[in-house]
Amino acid sequence: MLTKILKPTAIFVFFSMFLLSSCKLSTNDLTEKVKTSMEEKFAGKGITIKSLILTKNTGNEYAGVLETKEPNGDFTYSVQVVYDGQNMTWKILSN
Repeated sequence: MLTKILKPTAIFVFFSMFLLSSCKLSTNDLTEKVKTSMEEKFAGKGITIKSLILTKNTGNEYAGVLETKEPNGDFTYSVQVVYDGQNMTWKILSN
């Protein structure tokens, strides 16, 4: 009798955990989302993103390195990203 109750409960808990964990983007997926957002922001300005690398710091903060090709040459920037599982913001800190 107890196993009849535990099996559906275990299945429910497993799928609930799966759904909750699948809502967040992986670091690679977040990198692509940030890159797409940057490309939209830079559209028409002659700026091409050569590469973007993000690494998770703590909590919902990520640090990154952005390499661009611009009309005046190639540049490297530090980037800060905050992602709460649904919303994302990015900021270029320096070059």
